[in-house]
Amino acid sequence: MAKTDQNINPTSWDWFSAAHRRDTGIATEHPSEDAREKNGNGLSAYWRKNTSHLEAVELANILRALNKVVGYVGSNTGKVEWAGMSSNNGAIVLDPALVMDDPYPVSYKKFDYLVGIAVHEALRRTQWVDLVWSKVAERSQHLDFSDQILLHKVVHFGETIYVDIISEPTMLGKYTQIARKTALGPVPSDHFSPSVDDLFQRWWIQSFDRKEQRGASLLEKPMGILSGLTAQLREIAGSQSRVANRCTQRVTHYMDALAGLMGMVRGWKGRDNRLIWLPEGNLSTKTTKRKKTSSMKRLSAEITQSVEERLSAYSNDLTPIVRSVAGTDNPDVVPTSRWDFNISAHPVLDTKMVSRLKSIIQSYANRKTVFNRGLEAGRVDRRRLYRAPIGGRCFYDKQRLPVVDWTVCILVDATASMAGYGKWRMVENTLGAVHKAFSGFQNRIQGYGYFEVEGVCMISRLIDGNRVLSVPPSGQTASGQAIILAAHFMPANANKKIIIHITDGESNFGCHVRYGIDYCQRSRIHLVTLGIGYKDRAAMKRQYGKSIQFVDGFGQLPNAVENLFKWTFMYGKVPLSFSLAKSSDQAQIEERFIQNH
Repeated sequence: MAKTDQNINPTSWDWFSAAHRRDTGIATEHPSEDAREKNGNGLSAYWRKNTSHLEAVELANILRALNKVVGYVGSNTGKVEWAGMSSNNGAIVLDPALVMDDPYPVSYKKFDYLVGIAVHEALRRTQWVDLVWSKVAERSQHLDFSDQILLHKVVHFGETIYVDIISEPTMLGKYTQIARKTALGPVPSDHFSPSVDDLFQRWWIQSFDRKEQRGASLLEKPMGILSGLTAQLREIAGSQSRVANRCTQRVTHYMDALAGLMGMVRGWKGRDNRLIWLPEGNLSTKTTKRKKTSSMKRLSAEITQSVEERLSAYSNDLTPIVRSVAGTDNPDVVPTSRWDFNISAHPVLDTKMVSRLKSIIQSYANRKTVFNRGLEAGRVDRRRLYRAPIGGRCFYDKQRLPVVDWTVCILVDATASMAGYGKWRMVENTLGAVHKAFSGFQNRIQGYGYFEVEGVCMISRLIDGNRVLSVPPSGQTASGQAIILAAHFMPANANKKIIIHITDGESNFGCHVRYGIDYCQRSRIHLVTLGIGYKDRAAMKRQYGKSIQFVDGFGQLPNAVENLFKWTFMYGKVPLSFSLAKSSDQAQIEERFIQNH
């Protein structure tokens, strides 16, 4: 597939290069024309509220807002990123120098300009501008080099005008208008020997500003051809034909316009006599792209990591969060993503276990004193004795209610070794019982399951409000990265936090478990791993150290979780060891159930 040469800006933000060379004070150059000038604010002042004085936070907020706007343009438009970020391939790349030289937060007018750039580039992708260039290349192979330069200018400015026409009927057209006025600058002055570049710049201006109809006599005939081309582009933009058909129509009109212009502008000088678009694999294209990349100001590694980490909290790609803990250059870190395609679970609840867990919470949780005053009976309230002859409501009642100040996260290994009706069913039943027991106590419980799909570590919620969810167990075990993410998504304002990690084997995928253990210690999170039914306990001991507890079988999982909660709520810490009722009838029944299924 042929690609564009971004140095000569056929499809990139650099077609607004004039704005990069001067201040983007749009209000000074174009005084109050519409609502954006009201009270000195830009259009984005009506909806952009998430701003910050911190550089990394503000840069991340800008990208989040721009990606939301670009999402309204259409699908497959790509992400908006700053130059220097890790995944610039296929993204709409912006130069951070546009905002980094000014104080934060970025002004609304400059943000309007950034929106205009992003919307324009996104529309180029939805209108298949690359297809137009590839068709033009096929039909221009017989032309001389000078005629090819002229054709490329016709196509480049024609596609720019066409995209602006597409945006006009919508509110997004206000933003592209701001970016266009900033990029155009002043109207070229009249002189006896106009250049090709002045001709096309004047065409761009007159296509949207009818007041600018003046020009030298030498420009009248070529401008007549280009004005007719503008009318044809507006007709194509308003048609209901398919995108591919509209691309073919535009190519035909560009070739016709070239035939009329070649005899009129032959011999005119041009400031830029390079081809704008070259096929993929051309050496000059690669060289030019390298120059363009180096001319952009790139974010530092520290700021890039901070921006990507903040963006990951609101996106599906969670890899930057893992890298911020395990190291940006850690080769063991694998791609990590959210999994939102979970299904509803139907656990079979053990009502006795639920009752015991609730009793543990109510018996060993911290207490707070609540006074209920103004009662007709109870203890005498000296502060309300004056109400005795009036209504008799001079009594009060004192209660000590449990305060659940523990935030619990249950992290479940949902890899292929957990597949099978018996194992996974027992995990679902235990998760459902714990969720039921915690309901009514501020719902401070989280549940996640992790597994691997095609080299990507997936992590999925298993508790969503009042629902218990499930996922299909598959893949390898990336326990280290899952522990990091579970700890990261725990509320920072919680005083007491515990992660119960349930697994049946060693971690064999992704970064080492020690990164997750160390991260939990730094975040003051109690981590306990329940290793269930794994024969090589020494190997798991080497990975998890003192944070692991061993359980003989899945039938003992409910009792292990129950004893763990009891010890934690009683003593305020994770036990180094605890005993299980291994010979209980219930455990034997559950073991037989698993073996039979």
